[in-house]
Amino acid sequence: HHSRQHEPILHDGKVIVVRVKPSDLDPKVTTKAGAKPLGRDRAYWTWLHAYDMKTGELAWTGESGTGIHATPLLNKETSRIVTARGGGHQPPEEPYGISLLNADDGKTIWDLPVKGYASHQNGVSNSDISALIAGKTHHIVDLKSGKIRKTSSLSEGVQVCRQVDGKYLTQSDQELAFGKKPITYQTNLIVGDYHYFRTHKGFFIGRVHLKTGKVEYLEVPVQVVRVKNAQDKLLWNKALPNDMRNAAGNLATNDKRNAGSGWGHCSASSPIVVGDHLYMPTMIGIVYVVKWNAPILDEKALVSISDLGPAGKTWSLSSLSFSNGRIYARTMKELICIGSPD
Repeated sequence: HHSRQHEPILHDGKVIVVRVKPSDLDPKVTTKAGAKPLGRDRAYWTWLHAYDMKTGELAWTGESGTGIHATPLLNKETSRIVTARGGGHQPPEEPYGISLLNADDGKTIWDLPVKGYASHQNGVSNSDISALIAGKTHHIVDLKSGKIRKTSSLSEGVQVCRQVDGKYLTQSDQELAFGKKPITYQTNLIVGDYHYFRTHKGFFIGRVHLKTGKVEYLEVPVQVVRVKNAQDKLLWNKALPNDMRNAAGNLATNDKRNAGSGWGHCSASSPIVVGDHLYMPTMIGIVYVVKWNAPILDEKALVSISDLGPAGKTWSLSSLSFSNGRIYARTMKELICIGSPD
């Protein structure tokens, strides 16, 4: 498959990637038509593979399959990897759900089948729990046993801070309709006692308190239009069309889906945390900066709505990175270094 969401993981002198076991498959099997005759046989599943970085030799293959939609993540504290299966286009790896693997040898510690699970999310965990979203339900999973410890509805009885006539209003015990899919893909992250994500429908940053199960949402503008010597214009319902052009001025894609808002059906760049701040970038270059440990997820928690370039002329699926007091970003037109004034 040519739409893998896994990023290479470095651990103990090895690089961990996702691939099929056979090395001689025809490239046409990465297409729907080419893959269909192969069926769902385990021989064509994708798995985590760890290679020795000095020799290039295969060190281990994960015992549980990894779906192409999943983004497995390594918890350095526990040397454990949360991986997953399931999602759109009926990927063959089963059972749909998540697994915990030992990053040292690829052995399965536990598998947790989750009916209807879509693995278009990051395999997040801390030293105690993992967390996942399935349909309209949030699950907290005990990291030792692989058993579900707590569930919360993501749509009923939630707290919502939304914009009403230009002002924010926070209300409890609300019902939030966000369609069949719960999150914008790959936008979830655990930090402290919170599991953050962006909704699939509408423009809300959500978080679940990992100890209490409380669910909160903060509505944000989909885009900010900034013009020199003019007041910022907040767009709440629809983003400007994107030119989708690179630094050379060439049209990078003809797929109209790439001209969207960066919310919903796209494999988005994942958020990062630096100190007290959570940075959530979107495909159109907007970056929401949130004080992640704010006692209430309301407008006071939203530190800024920043951008990586002009509205309608900025496009990126790259996550941000941080080093030596600076944040680095990449769009189709620029490499960007962001730092505090000296």
